Amino acid sequence: MKRLSWVLLFACVPQAFAQSYPVKSVRIVVPYSAGGGTDIVARAVGQKLNEKWGQSVIVDNRVGANGIIGADAVAKSPPDGHVLLMATPAEVSTSPHLYPNIPYNAERDLAPITLIAVTPLVVAVYPGVPAKTIAELIALAKEKPGTLGFATPGTGSAQHLTGEMLMMFAGIKLVHVPYKGAGQSIPDVIGGQVPIGIYGVLTISQHVKAGRLRVLAVTTPKRSTAYPDFPTLSESGFPGFDTSLWFGLLAPAATPKDVVAKIHDDVIQVLKLPDVKERIAAQGAEIVADTPAEFAAFIAGESAKYAKIIKQAGVTLE
Repeated sequence: MKRLSWVLLFACVPQAFAQSYPVKSVRIVVPYSAGGGTDIVARAVGQKLNEKWGQSVIVDNRVGANGIIGADAVAKSPPDGHVLLMATPAEVSTSPHLYPNIPYNAERDLAPITLIAVTPLVVAVYPGVPAKTIAELIALAKEKPGTLGFATPGTGSAQHLTGEMLMMFAGIKLVHVPYKGAGQSIPDVIGGQVPIGIYGVLTISQHVKAGRLRVLAVTTPKRSTAYPDFPTLSESGFPGFDTSLWFGLLAPAATPKDVVAKIHDDVIQVLKLPDVKERIAAQGAEIVADTPAEFAAFIAGESAKYAKIIKQAGVTLE
């Protein structure tokens, strides 16, 4: 009887821990600088979790190495739910296939909590480019193979791999022009030095509205809520084309399942709040809010997709 009491006591420990979570401040690590889409989403969610939990929720910008520095910091943190990662495709779906000595194993060392939101990428051009549709751009690229450049925030980014995927689907050859961030590339595309740019939907919104850039298509299967008039690449002759930027929350892998479940449930409640929905929608993103298992399956699918693109395109990091 005494032994049974101890068994019951220890069986209740994880649940009790989850109910008392968090017992101290929580850090959401953002692997990019303040002000970007990942940071904005993290702060929108973190502010409401702060109010809900009665504990400080701090957004910690750990910048560097295409997201690897921030992700590694979370992977090596105590697995108690008090350090979380606001991830993008780079940390868990692309970098593991690009860096031979990445210091963490995304599948083994990080536990998915929920896919928060997805935002389309767009293919945009300098208005002087004589192409008003993707079909016309493809035709132009075939007339001048290997001469049209496309700007991205960097080698191995989702934007870069989208360009590689487009070349595969369309049978064309473009020249990748990597920059250290989207902001650095935009002036060159606006000025016509690089004719094509691949960007997150919100990144170039003001330039599109001002007529400085022209969007030809979005990369997700469904049209963007921010740009409903622009066709998808699937509609434009490339069925099955699907790339995006997305934002998802993960914890260190050994975090107790009850704690992961509590964080998940509380984040889902936060994402239903009208002001949070409005703030994320302002990023051109659509809220997903799925389960840990669904998010894990999504990451696996993204990883397999990008691994194939990287291998077929022969993408390497110099």
